[in-house]
Amino acid sequence: MPNGDVMSAYLSGEEVKRHGKFYFMAKRFCRNKAAVVALTFIILLILGAVFCDYLTPYDYAEQNLAEAKQLPSAAHIFGTDDFGRDIFTRILRGARVSLLVSLMGVLMSTAAALVLGSIAGYYGGKADNLIMRFMDILISIPGLLLSMTVSAALGTGMVKTAIAMAIPGVAQLTRQLRSSIMMLKDSEYIEAAKAFGGSDIHILWNHVLPNCLSPLIVQFTLSLGSSIMCISGLSFLGLGVQPPTPEWGNMVAAGQDYLRTYPHMVIFPGLAVMCAMLAFNLLGDGLRDALDPRMKQ
Repeated sequence: MPNGDVMSAYLSGEEVKRHGKFYFMAKRFCRNKAAVVALTFIILLILGAVFCDYLTPYDYAEQNLAEAKQLPSAAHIFGTDDFGRDIFTRILRGARVSLLVSLMGVLMSTAAALVLGSIAGYYGGKADNLIMRFMDILISIPGLLLSMTVSAALGTGMVKTAIAMAIPGVAQLTRQLRSSIMMLKDSEYIEAAKAFGGSDIHILWNHVLPNCLSPLIVQFTLSLGSSIMCISGLSFLGLGVQPPTPEWGNMVAAGQDYLRTYPHMVIFPGLAVMCAMLAFNLLGDGLRDALDPRMKQ
């Protein structure tokens, strides 16, 4: 290695020791302006969902027929719906429902994928073959169609909708985790841990899974975006969160009859779904670049 490359590698190592790996990950993430904007939007969306009761003077469920179907104005920046309810207030309240149910669904699918992917990737053999054939069946069914089937069987409600969204997401996460574990399980440090008498659970928890977190975090973030679209689709079809609880999908469904005359009743909830899904996708792309050790500091 040339002297300049040796000095550069030495300085890079010293910088990592001084600043830490998180510093360089944050630095790489901040280079992606789209991801920074997406993270800012998501933070504002979460804050709006948490503090929605204090951000507007209106009650999301209070009806005022005298102000029904008003166009956007200074008093109602997103207008009102057919019952005179403030759409901006209902979108913020709907963000609470959409984010919460999406997070529940992705956490459920991630927990199942951690168990199934670890067994398939670490042990292999018949267990791997059985689990992956079942994942192939799941992944061959369109996600929304599978969620609709499960939701119709379980019924409506936030927890049941989260379960309906979690099942289609298990396959993708399991396949990704399995492939990551299969690349790591024959590494020298895993062989050393086995030689020192470490149990399979100890090795998986302390040596294998921590090195699989980067792709899992990225996939987790991307799954949140697709889950928001899924819950909105289920609610639009009447299989998800039911009125009067506001959710972006059932708000679009309620306003579709007025699309020609009062399009704001559909446009603003639809934009909320689109922007939230786009933000999580851009954030996932930014995290993928930031967590990639091959990226330059």
